[in-house]
Amino acid sequence: MAGADRIIIAIAQNDARLLIPEAANWDLIPSAKGIPAPPVASLGTEAVTFENVKKLPPQISTRVGELPGFIVVVPLWAHAHLRGVIIMSRKRASFTSHVLKMLTTAGRQLALAVENSRLLADLQDSYRKLMDTQEDLIRAERLAALGQLSATMAHEIRNPLATIFSAISQIRKQKNPATASTLLDIAEEEASRLNSMVAELLKFARPRKPLLEEGALLDSVRAAVEGICASRDIGGNVVEVDPASEAVTCLFDSDLISRALDILIDNALSALENNEAGKVMIKVRRHEPGAVLEIMDNGVGIPGELMSKIYEPFFSTKPTGTGLGLPTVKRIAEDHRGSMEIESHSGTGSVVRLFLQTRQRQFSA
Repeated sequence: MAGADRIIIAIAQNDARLLIPEAANWDLIPSAKGIPAPPVASLGTEAVTFENVKKLPPQISTRVGELPGFIVVVPLWAHAHLRGVIIMSRKRASFTSHVLKMLTTAGRQLALAVENSRLLADLQDSYRKLMDTQEDLIRAERLAALGQLSATMAHEIRNPLATIFSAISQIRKQKNPATASTLLDIAEEEASRLNSMVAELLKFARPRKPLLEEGALLDSVRAAVEGICASRDIGGNVVEVDPASEAVTCLFDSDLISRALDILIDNALSALENNEAGKVMIKVRRHEPGAVLEIMDNGVGIPGELMSKIYEPFFSTKPTGTGLGLPTVKRIAEDHRGSMEIESHSGTGSVVRLFLQTRQRQFSA
């Protein structure tokens, strides 16, 4: 646009006092690492023309070296900050006032582009650090949970083991086959409880990495609910997918979502107890930036004093519960880069919400 023969475009980097050439067909002197910002800033905010290189401020002229012709310096200002400079030269004629005005306008636009690019780079860096921090926090939380599991597991295993050993000891003393059979049933029940506890613990301690694929969440939920109801011999009038559910496409692992549903439906059914009007309703709806999966029941609810403990491993209100269900569901939600929340009041039922994303959160230049 300016009809220049030579050009240097220098941009401020980490050290705002030095402008580093990013594009040029006019080299600085070998010993110069860049152009100092203060003398450029002293020229003002508009393009300035000079008869030759020697007329430039000494701190600039000694860096760019000898070159015949007229010179123009265009400071790049954005939001009262000097973001760089354009230095151009041409031999045949000086730069007219019209060209200087054009270069001033173009320089301001370029400065804003540099500013936006830097802000985007900072945003990308902050996002990466945030995601790294989130991963570290999740990892630390899991390690803390596993540490707690190690201490709690010993206590939880000791009780059924004591029952088993007591039953075996009594069996050895019994001569009555009926009594011996009863004791064997007790031992078998406790052994089964131990096996279930260990299996749940292994699933919790060594979770499978989710295979996130884009799909129709509602279709997958319907299929999972049908399978769960069939395996538990539950009627559709007790567990139902809300007809008002929305068709939402998002990223999820169908197997893990099915596992989460199995756990939450089991909890909801336990909360219904002997309630003949008990109902478990599953609903899918849009929720920026993705979808929310809701599991609602009208059961006994969770007392307020227990809400702070529901995610603690091995904490359960069920007589034979392992206490790993909700921690497992919470982990599944987090592994989907989502979250989980529970709203419950004693006597009025509960609502569990799993928040999922429509796509991976990322920034691109």
